[in-house]
Amino acid sequence: MVKRFGSLLVLAAIVAVCCFHGEALAKKRLKDYDTIVVGSVIGKPDAGIPKRYAEDLKDALLRQLQRYNTSYKWAKKVTTAMPSSKAGVVVLDAEILTYVLPSVGRRVGRSFIPGVGGHLGSASVQFTCTFIDGEKGTVVLKQDVNANATSANDTVEYAIERGAEYMAKVVHKNR
Repeated sequence: MVKRFGSLLVLAAIVAVCCFHGEALAKKRLKDYDTIVVGSVIGKPDAGIPKRYAEDLKDALLRQLQRYNTSYKWAKKVTTAMPSSKAGVVVLDAEILTYVLPSVGRRVGRSFIPGVGGHLGSASVQFTCTFIDGEKGTVVLKQDVNANATSANDTVEYAIERGAEYMAKVVHKNR
């Protein structure tokens, strides 16, 4: 019994060391960069995504990254303009893959049945963000995002804002 407990304890310690070591390596991905540039944001060509969603996502990414940067001071600058010196610059490019317009279930439920119908509508957007080293052009980090919006805020714009906030949290985690 004691032998099993001892070997189980050793196994748990090995797993914990490997997990913490892997997390420490993951956090260093964006640590060497002092400028974050929000680059191009496009919609997948075959998906028929309106251009305004790409513009909304670019604005939301810039706004959320700047908001988190004022609190946590990750970078000297978060901008959309590429600086003349590309050393210490990481470029964030995004591609919107799919989107789902808000369903009308919430609105119909509320209009016909009083007190019922909340949390029935939903909208979503799925996009991929790629962090590219400004000097070498290599991919530093790639993150898929699937953001949903429900209830009274069931718009694609709100889902985009939530997805951008999630990306700011990903940057914070990888600093």
